[in-house]
Amino acid sequence: MFTGLCSTAYRIDASIRPQIRVKYLEDADHRLFDITLPGLFMQIMLSVCGYSWMYALTRRSKLSILAALPPFLLNILHAGTHNLCGPLDVFAWLSYGVIHFISPFLAAFWLWLFASPGVVSIFAWVFGIQNCLGIITHLSFPTAAPWYGDQYGYPLPPGNYSMPGSAAGLVRVDEVLGTHIYQNAFKASPLVFGAFPSLHGAFSCCCFFFVARYSRKGAFILGFYVSWQWFSTMYLRHHWRIDLLGGLIYSAFAFSIFYRSLQRMDKAYALGISGGNGWQRLWEGTRLQYWFEGKSEKGYEMVMESSEDGWSGRTSVDQTDSEGRAGDLEAAWLEDLGATWKVKDPVLS
Repeated sequence: MFTGLCSTAYRIDASIRPQIRVKYLEDADHRLFDITLPGLFMQIMLSVCGYSWMYALTRRSKLSILAALPPFLLNILHAGTHNLCGPLDVFAWLSYGVIHFISPFLAAFWLWLFASPGVVSIFAWVFGIQNCLGIITHLSFPTAAPWYGDQYGYPLPPGNYSMPGSAAGLVRVDEVLGTHIYQNAFKASPLVFGAFPSLHGAFSCCCFFFVARYSRKGAFILGFYVSWQWFSTMYLRHHWRIDLLGGLIYSAFAFSIFYRSLQRMDKAYALGISGGNGWQRLWEGTRLQYWFEGKSEKGYEMVMESSEDGWSGRTSVDQTDSEGRAGDLEAAWLEDLGATWKVKDPVLS
């Protein structure tokens, strides 16, 4: 759906489209991220909001500190984007122009293998919603990327919808590869003035939220990927810092909508109601079935979950099943879900 909105944007008559704000993001980016008293105050407030959001979801104070870091991390990464060189061009291109397009499929496949059954469908919903909201924002609030000033100079000329897009820093990658792929592709872009929010940033954040929920190692790997993507988009002059922050906010909003559904799916999996994940089904009855649990009994550990509610996320499915039958916890859980489940009890079969 969002791909269709993007590809057909050029069909909208320019006379009814909003005015293009060519200077708005640059000014807002400096006000928010420059090291000034007002800028530092706004960055601290954003950090507090990030911490509060994560803590409201997970009730984990140490984990919530990570959500307070983005404003400062964006400034640190931005400081490293001013020195250009060939190796950095390739490094940025790998993230922005290659991994970006395959990361959602890799994340979805990983979630199907190792996350609770049904999580992939939630991932697809969050991914779709964040991108649809992003495209709608691009159409209703057109803004210019950093390359606009690089190409047309200052003072910035007024924008119009007949202007071609620019590959910006990817032109240097075309030179390295000996092609004109990116120059031609961006010149034909139907959404030239769609800087805010950065969907490149939103893609990486969406993958991080889901994979990090189920894997500590995945949290480190995807955390690096988010930082890599943020650096690349700024280095290649395709987005401002505020665009990346916007992509993060859009992704976090969509993720929050379905967080309770994720908790229900995880509990259903822990109780043995929803069956095994993809890996367990593929290797059912073999020693590899529970190999990734790292222990002999059935179970798994989740990163984004609190132990304050009596459920830590680490559980033994065998143990929970037996306790559920003894205390009728399964019936209580199903009542809370408001759904009817048909469960084949292995003891009775």
